Amino acid sequence: MIDFKKNIKFRIGSEDWEMPLGVLLLLIGIAVGLMIAGAYFGFEFGKSVSGLSD
Repeated sequence: MIDFKKNIKFRIGSEDWEMPLGVLLLLIGIAVGLMIAGAYFGFEFGKSVSGLSD
């Protein structure tokens, strides 16, 4: 069983960070979801602007 409350330590630049595994996975999930949504809506917007829509 995975312990989602276990603190994960990592470094970004010169800053040390520490947060629970569950929060870290939640932030990564939100970031990936926003990237996928942005790519989809950007593609749809580009299709409508370029006149290639069916």
